[in-house]
Amino acid sequence: MNIADIRDSKQLREFMSSPSAGVIESLRGLKGDLLVLGGSGKMGPELTEMIVRADAAAGTRRQITVASTFSNPADRSAELFAELGVRVLKGELTDTAFLGSLPPAENLIYMPGFKFGSSANWEKAVHVNCILPYLVGEKYADSRIVVFSSTNPYAYTGIRSGGAKEGDPLEPRGIYGWSIVARESAFSVTARRHPAQRSCFYRLTYAQHLAYGVIVDLVKHIIQGKEISLAVPYVNLVSQRDANERAVRAFEICANPPVMLNVSGPVVAVRDIARKLGALLGRDPVLVGEEPEVCQIIDDGFCVRRFGAYNDALDDIMASAVNWVRGGGEYWGKPTKFGEAKREY
Repeated sequence: MNIADIRDSKQLREFMSSPSAGVIESLRGLKGDLLVLGGSGKMGPELTEMIVRADAAAGTRRQITVASTFSNPADRSAELFAELGVRVLKGELTDTAFLGSLPPAENLIYMPGFKFGSSANWEKAVHVNCILPYLVGEKYADSRIVVFSSTNPYAYTGIRSGGAKEGDPLEPRGIYGWSIVARESAFSVTARRHPAQRSCFYRLTYAQHLAYGVIVDLVKHIIQGKEISLAVPYVNLVSQRDANERAVRAFEICANPPVMLNVSGPVVAVRDIARKLGALLGRDPVLVGEEPEVCQIIDDGFCVRRFGAYNDALDDIMASAVNWVRGGGEYWGKPTKFGEAKREY
C-alpha cells in the first residue's frame, strides 16, 4: 500500500505499522525478549505493532512488553497491545518501585521524554530526561538499548553546509536541549560502567503522520488562512513508518561506546512545502517573516548508507495529508507548533 491509498484510520494504522523486508530480516537475527519503555505515545503503538508483525513474518517467537503510564483515558493502546499478544505493564517509570519491578530484557527501546512545557517545569524535565535514563541504564546493564533522542541540540548551520552530522559539536539551547544532552550522557555513563551494554542514540527530527505532524499542521494553517512563519526556513521531514523502521533496525548498530544515528529525511524549504500544499489546496499560503541564513539542518547520510533509502516520498505524504485533512480524517490533537507566527512581525 502507498500512503496515497489510505482512506480511513484502520488503513492508516495498517500502513504505519507495516514492516519492511529490512525490519523482518533484522528481527529474525535479533535474539531475546524486547521491552518498550514509554511506548504509549505518538510513535510507540505503531512501532510495537510493527515489531509484532515483523516477528510473525520472520517466524520469531519472543516476549514483547510495553511499560508506560497509559495516562490518557481516551487512549486505547493498552487494549490494542493486549490484542496483539503484547504484555502491558502500567505504571510511572519515574517511580523507582515500578521501575525495579520491570522484567529483564535483552533488547530495550527507550522512548520516555518531556518536551512541551519543559521550560516551565525544570524539575520534571530533569527527572524524566536526565535522572530516569541513568536509572534505566543501570538496571539494564547487559542489554542492547535504542535510546530515542533528538537532533535538537545540534548547532545551527547554513543550507550549503549539508547539515549537522553525528559527532558534530552540540550547542544545546534551553532546558529541553540541555536535558537531551543529559539523557545521552546518562546512557554514556552507564555504558562505561557496564561493558556488556550496547546502545544507539537515535536522533530523530520530525516524524510525519496523517493524524499529526508538521505537514498536517501546515495544511490546517493554509485552510484556515493562518500566517506561516519563515523564521525556520528549512526543515527535515521523514514519515513515521520510515522513522519506526530505522528505530527497530538501530539494534543492528548498537555498540559500546554508544553509536549515534540521525534519522531525519531530506532537507526542504518551508516556503516550498507551503507553496506545494497551497497548490494542492487551491489556496495561497500566508507566509510571513524573514528567512534567517542559519537554522537546524540535519545530514542523515550515515543512516541512508547503512539502511538504504527511505520508503515514503515527501510529495506522496503531502498529497495524502491534504486529502486526509479535507476528508475530516482522524487528528490526534497534538500540534507540533511548527510554523506558528508570532506577532512581532
